[in-house]
Amino acid sequence: MERNPLFPLVGFALLIVLSLLSFTGYLLAARRLQTPPPPQTVTVLTQEGPHTLKARVIRSPEGQARGLGVRREELEALLYLFPQATDRSFTAEGYRFPVVVAFLDAQGQVLRVARLEPGERLSPGTAYRGLLEVREGLLELRPGDRVVP
Repeated sequence: MERNPLFPLVGFALLIVLSLLSFTGYLLAARRLQTPPPPQTVTVLTQEGPHTLKARVIRSPEGQARGLGVRREELEALLYLFPQATDRSFTAEGYRFPVVVAFLDAQGQVLRVARLEPGERLSPGTAYRGLLEVREGLLELRPGDRVVP
């Protein structure tokens, strides 16, 4: 039984076509991942009335690793929501501008507010379930205010 001489050539052509399709898919996926989803809004109920901020709600550990001061998006705030209470410290390491952070309970009530300069670290001294990080100067946060995602 004799082998067809075109068999290796057809196999090689199929391998090239599959490689090109795979590479095209890789490029399209990378392009799609570079575009962040549109920002959400977060409402802060203060004594002066409600304030709406252009923000991102962060629930994943990967998102928590990149704070407001290091992101290149034009956001006013980040709202971090944690599945369990934590008391870990917050750092503004690598930030380009000062921020105000509000530590929240499970219902979104502000427990403590602090202002951080770039490079500062803060231990809250209390357990919290959420954290609102806001560009300095946008609004006055106080304990008792409420954050609604």
